[in-house]
Amino acid sequence: EKAEAKAAKGGSKKARKEARAASGQPKKPPTGYWLYLKENREAIEKEAGTKKLTLVASLAGKKWRAMSDAQKKPFEDKAARAKAEYQKAMEEWKKNGGGQEDGD
Repeated sequence: EKAEAKAAKGGSKKARKEARAASGQPKKPPTGYWLYLKENREAIEKEAGTKKLTLVASLAGKKWRAMSDAQKKPFEDKAARAKAEYQKAMEEWKKNGGGQEDGD
C-alpha cells in the first residue's frame, strides 16, 4: 500500500530531487537558523560530545532560541539576501518556461 501511494505521489524522494535538479529549478535558500547551524555545527558537536544529528540539532535549536535578535541578525540578513536572489532566479526560471508540464 505504501509503495503504491509513493508511486502515485511521483516516485521516490531521490527521483523527485533528481528531476528537480535536471529541470534547472533554483534550490530554496537556507534560513537564518540553517546558516547558523552550518557555521557553528563543529563547535556544537564538540559541546554535545557527539555527532548524532538529533542531539546536535536539539542543542543548536536551544542555543538559537536563546540568542538575542542582535545575535541572530547577521544570519537572518544573509538568509534574506539569499531569499531575494532565489526569488529572482525563480522568476527567471519560470519566465524561461520552467515548471511547464509536458503535454504527453
